[in-house]
Amino acid sequence: MKKKALLISFLIAVLVGCSTSIGNPHFAMAQSSDVSHAQVLSYNWYVAPSNTHLSTEPGDLVIVGEIQNVGSNIIGDASVEGTALDSGGNVLAEEKGTVFVFHMLPGQKAPFYIDFTPASGSTGDLSWVSSIKSVKVSVSSVTDTSAAQYSGLAIPFGGSVGSILNNNTYTVVGYIENNGTETAGDVWVVTTFYNAAGMVVALNFTSYLANSLAPGAEVPFWATPADNTPALSNEIANYTVQIDSLPSTSSTSTSTPSTSNRGFPTTTLVIAVVLVAVAAAAILALRKRQKSPLPPPPPPPPSTD
Repeated sequence: MKKKALLISFLIAVLVGCSTSIGNPHFAMAQSSDVSHAQVLSYNWYVAPSNTHLSTEPGDLVIVGEIQNVGSNIIGDASVEGTALDSGGNVLAEEKGTVFVFHMLPGQKAPFYIDFTPASGSTGDLSWVSSIKSVKVSVSSVTDTSAAQYSGLAIPFGGSVGSILNNNTYTVVGYIENNGTETAGDVWVVTTFYNAAGMVVALNFTSYLANSLAPGAEVPFWATPADNTPALSNEIANYTVQIDSLPSTSSTSTSTPSTSNRGFPTTTLVIAVVLVAVAAAAILALRKRQKSPLPPPPPPPPSTD
């Protein structure tokens, strides 16, 4: 479980490193900025379940939420800080969190995840969790950048469908198209799940879906809540999918995944629901037999400067 905490810390470090990378036309020097350039939109908290994929240990306090770039510049890096309070407003624990975004355009949103470990509180254990009555989150740092991701990747209309499968897990299945003229580098997606009130209740991030994706190629994805329970899945009413990618190291595709998913529907939503539900069920059944955990996050490569 400790590997998860190290992995998240590594993700933060390499995101900062990539934001300041020099010598690549897709990256530019980043500059610290006013935290008012990012705004917390909503968040929820829960105790990490036994099947947690992101928190360090089951029983940790977890806050999931979403921020928005309300400034006029692209945000290359952002961090948030959460505080747990008791009924009297006393601080029980404080912890920083990860914002799952690479380069966030003005107006764009991105989810965040805060994992309160035993070390987050003054007691050195999780005894304070039972005393929590409220939590609050604020943006602790923002970094502006002039860099922008490749804009040719998109999920076409009808290209993703979310539903609750027979294992009581809300699952989104879809595919990404490269509609541009460049070969995209490593591609992954971040999914944010909302309840009926529009509040964030969960998130997911995939491993790399493709090492490179040529113009006209497609790649499928699937996403479930990282810390899922049947109650959480039943709370989900909507979702959004954010595509992240890195620049390609060559002008041509070297390891583009199979495009056999062109059978994915693009005409009617009814056909889409049927096909992707069957596909998701098959994938989930295979993963269950293999007892395979959720794949780790795709860390961008370290800075080369």
